[in-house]
Amino acid sequence: MAKSMWDASTPPATLPPGFDAAAGYIGGDTPHVWTAAEWRRVGKLAKLPIWVRSNPGGPGQAETEAGRALQALYELGARPGCTVALDLETAVAPAYINAFHSVMSFFGYHVWVYGSRTTVFGNPPCDGYWVADYTGQPHFPAGNAVRACQWQSGPDVDRSVVRWWQWRNRLWR
Repeated sequence: MAKSMWDASTPPATLPPGFDAAAGYIGGDTPHVWTAAEWRRVGKLAKLPIWVRSNPGGPGQAETEAGRALQALYELGARPGCTVALDLETAVAPAYINAFHSVMSFFGYHVWVYGSRTTVFGNPPCDGYWVADYTGQPHFPAGNAVRACQWQSGPDVDRSVVRWWQWRNRLWR
């Protein structure tokens, strides 16, 4: 059984009905970092915070940015044990990812590596992959480390499916 999740650069004025989770941005090179008020509007839905780095550098940059991500999570009240998506779009950057994951896991957070199906599997999985694979139908690409799949891009929100056990145990509540 899969759970449904939406994500958006800026959360829509009216939240889309029928979803089990929402994903939003906590920092990096995203055009909009969600405010605490925007996160509160999501209410009781499970939440997936996203850190964006579409042009990753080396391990030093990753460690600095992981510290910023931890600060954002702390300020939002997202406790250790939850997952943070590391959005790399089409970048392949194992050294950056490993350094970011090392800091996050030291402080008790899980990391899903997000990216296009054409490139994401060239990166280490950390605690799993969130794959962008726009087929128009909910699905999970093959692989034991796939935790979620973004299957449709939309004008207001993108749609994903999340493995139910990840939704239950790894998303921020």
